[in-house]
Amino acid sequence: IEDVLPSRLRKIFEAKERVDSIFGEEFNFGKIRSFFSKSDEDKRNTDLDKYFLEIVESVFKGKALDFSFLTKFFMKPIRKEFIQDGYYLPKIRDAMMCVSFFETLNLINFKEEEEMEKSLFEEIFTKYSKSLNNPAKRGLFLLGVLTQMLLNKQYAERNAKPFMKKIKGLKMDEKDIKTLLPEVINKLEEYDAFDKGKKLIAQEVSKYLLEAGENWKMSINEINFYFACGMNLLDEVAKIVYSKGEVSK
Repeated sequence: IEDVLPSRLRKIFEAKERVDSIFGEEFNFGKIRSFFSKSDEDKRNTDLDKYFLEIVESVFKGKALDFSFLTKFFMKPIRKEFIQDGYYLPKIRDAMMCVSFFETLNLINFKEEEEMEKSLFEEIFTKYSKSLNNPAKRGLFLLGVLTQMLLNKQYAERNAKPFMKKIKGLKMDEKDIKTLLPEVINKLEEYDAFDKGKKLIAQEVSKYLLEAGENWKMSINEINFYFACGMNLLDEVAKIVYSKGEVSK
């Protein structure tokens, strides 16, 4: 990569430092490479070098990146991790760090952003992704939080997570998402776990999904990416809805 100005290098390092501070760990190009190395882990050689190098070039030269294209590669290892574990999801965190880095450098343009009313969760939305300025994405994110709360409850009670089959391996479409909320609420009530904090989250999910209307114009990968982001940030949302001394069921 030739003719990279010092001012551009400074912006790249400033973006890295911002991501480091948000996530509390070091961001580097290895995070990106982990998604753009092999299309199949069983392959002997890397076959995604072209894509990785194009992304690196975009970072240094300020060329735009397509978010839908990125999520296609983000979601494959995230889905594998979800099916294998369903609780600890480091890959979604790595993907979120990549997105935050690209956003800070203005490499991703989210055309569908809207002016939104201030939310109880505004600090989280603003902190992690400016793309969460859209009702559908906010609803997906918070539904991911609520669903993870249910999965945790099931595991605590039964040492199993039978509700995982409803999530369809993180390949849900818009219709699946809209039917998921009442199913999550119903299951939480069955476990006598639909407490004040979860009701608050459910109300926000319902409000955002209603505001989003029909035909979100999002790919399956994008829909499930935002859902998985919520699953990963359950603890931060829980801190907001549960006051000191109040414990979730």
